[in-house]
Amino acid sequence: MFLILFLAILLSSACINGYWIEPNICDLWLKDFLINLVAEVLGILLVVFSITRTVQQNREREKKKFREIAFRQLRFVLRKQVSLLFEMYKASCRERPETDYESLPDLFTDRYYEDVQNLDLFKMSPVLTPQGKKMDWLDYLSYECSNLRNALGRVVDRYSFNLDSNVVDALEEVSDAAFIRFISSVWEAKKLNGINSRGDLLSECDRLLREYTASLLKLIALYNDSVPGDRQIVLDRSQWDDWWNHNGRPQIGDSRIKVDGKPCF
Repeated sequence: MFLILFLAILLSSACINGYWIEPNICDLWLKDFLINLVAEVLGILLVVFSITRTVQQNREREKKKFREIAFRQLRFVLRKQVSLLFEMYKASCRERPETDYESLPDLFTDRYYEDVQNLDLFKMSPVLTPQGKKMDWLDYLSYECSNLRNALGRVVDRYSFNLDSNVVDALEEVSDAAFIRFISSVWEAKKLNGINSRGDLLSECDRLLREYTASLLKLIALYNDSVPGDRQIVLDRSQWDDWWNHNGRPQIGDSRIKVDGKPCF
């Protein structure tokens, strides 16, 4: 089509300027034919471009729709992960930090990772099992990480063909995070009575936790870009204050590792 248009324009120019072609031929029929041909080809191209653009817009709308549907199913587990990571910090820090929290990334400072290493995984967490039994921090971590992994897996299985590759990559990056595998391995060892005295195992995975929180923040950013404002995961100062001032468990430092009966500072 473009070749025909090019040749038609070239011949029209030749007729107008008197190049290559006898003027009599141009005057008799060729000039009018070429002008009509150029107009027809341009009209066809405009229709093709219009249809292509409409199809692309429809595909983008469809993709956005599926992306929102997919992410909508992750709201609860993502918020739960944020809550879990905060509770880990609150239960293991010596005192409330002076950091002026304005957004979720503000939580993950160097001090966060240093304090969380002192979380005693064998102390009781602030939640109960679905059967109403107490669970320690290791059980709590394993339970929530397993829930997240399963939820992400379901979304990838159902919607991967309708999601952009960067979204699928972000989902799989969190699902396959080395930190989640570490927690799962430690929990399995606990079940087999392979460990029962060391609660400071998070000190062994500082790098893994940093990588995991970075991947989680990236996924949450994609989530927020894909859902309406009222469903986004956004934490402002008042919400941070509510979490820090909450009188229930965990309290500040109540699950910090102790040495000889004293908190490990």
